[in-house]
Amino acid sequence: MAGFQINHFKWLRTPTALESADTWRARRQAARESFESINSAALSAFKSISADLATGMSSIAASTAVKRIQDAANARAAAQAVDTTA
Repeated sequence: MAGFQINHFKWLRTPTALESADTWRARRQAARESFESINSAALSAFKSISADLATGMSSIAASTAVKRIQDAANARAAAQAVDTTA
């Protein structure tokens, strides 16, 4: 095995256990904060969509009710016009 050599890079030190734990903890905290911000944005979007849907549905229902009342009033007015001419 005289021709086989392993070169070690002595200028790169191995991090201590405390440094590794701190690095791991910092990465986990960054990932958690990222997840929470993305989750918060998605929740906000879903709440907005829900509110818009409710507003749209109530607007459609209100306009349908107004049209129905106007049609009934017009029918009543037409019936009274026929009764008064006869």
